[in-house]
Amino acid sequence: KQWYQRRVRGFPTMASPVLVLLVAALPFLVVVHAAVNVTQIRALKTLSGENNANVFMTCNLIFFKNLVDYDMAENKCRDFKYGMGYTYTGTLATVNDEEKNTEIKTLLNLAYEKNSVGKNKWNADQWVWTGLRKTKNNYGFSYTKVYNTSDWEWATGENPIDFHKWMNNMPDQRKLTKHGVVYYQNQMRINHDGVWDDTFTYKEHPYACDYKGKYILGLNYVTWHHAKRECNNAGLILGKVLDGNDLNELKRLFHVFLGAVNETHAKFYKENWLWLGGNDMDSEGDWHWTDGEPMNEFYGMEWTRYMPDNAEYIGTVGQNVLSIARWGQFDDSFDHTRKRRFVCMCPQSASEDTSTGMGISAVYNSTLYNY
Repeated sequence: KQWYQRRVRGFPTMASPVLVLLVAALPFLVVVHAAVNVTQIRALKTLSGENNANVFMTCNLIFFKNLVDYDMAENKCRDFKYGMGYTYTGTLATVNDEEKNTEIKTLLNLAYEKNSVGKNKWNADQWVWTGLRKTKNNYGFSYTKVYNTSDWEWATGENPIDFHKWMNNMPDQRKLTKHGVVYYQNQMRINHDGVWDDTFTYKEHPYACDYKGKYILGLNYVTWHHAKRECNNAGLILGKVLDGNDLNELKRLFHVFLGAVNETHAKFYKENWLWLGGNDMDSEGDWHWTDGEPMNEFYGMEWTRYMPDNAEYIGTVGQNVLSIARWGQFDDSFDHTRKRRFVCMCPQSASEDTSTGMGISAVYNSTLYNY
């Protein structure tokens, strides 16, 4: 293939020495917020597959169905470092506009039915934790009927802006003594209608963290064309890998959500590979991403041996689409016959060039991700 010929003439492979450094801040850590409609969120839920129903992701939020108290939710978001960079601290969701409020209530509606049989509006699964907490003037009911934004902070440490969706006569910040401990209703939660309420920290609800990564996994095993369609239905594109930063982020994504590679599986076992958007279907050897951007190799990009080889001898058509192994190697494959999981990419990240001439690394502790 023409691209392979260019590669061996002018590009290094992983056989070359690679310097891996820790990078504190990178451009891809900034996620531009964009509204996500209900249809797209339903499509995002489809990406999760039947076996991953406890976690739902959009390009702005990651929603966990587990019912936990506020402090536990805060700790789990803080420890969730995927896509965040080495020094970034994760946070419970900040909800500063109508679009994000709608997004978080829609995720709650997808995760748990509203007012299902035997439940009422105060039940644990009728609310989701966010990152808003009252940090000043916690005196109790009689002193706190007025909502003062300077008394409240998001988990990022910022005060809320004028946007809010408080229930009538809320926040009332009631006071309660339980087992000798004094509690105030100074944590904010959101219900299926997007309405806010203040409640006690020991209450247990699902929770939403702000998401800073580029990628969302599709866990169903499908053909390349089906994967492309599922990403598009969710308002995404089939994944792109533009540089070593993207590659390292993807490898962490695989580790966090798919676990360690099973060493007993053969190299090309379906669980080891995921579809990306690269292809040369229009013109042999002319590789590009699904949005039309040309594919360019980067330092540290490694192919499986003698790839891309087009392997027309194996089937009736050549290998014209790109896949990536969970350990980071690339391979060309068959677009109609192979079925694999896949990687979608948030559209605001698709055109970002995060190249810094170096790889990145992040601390990963498997005990942090027992969601």
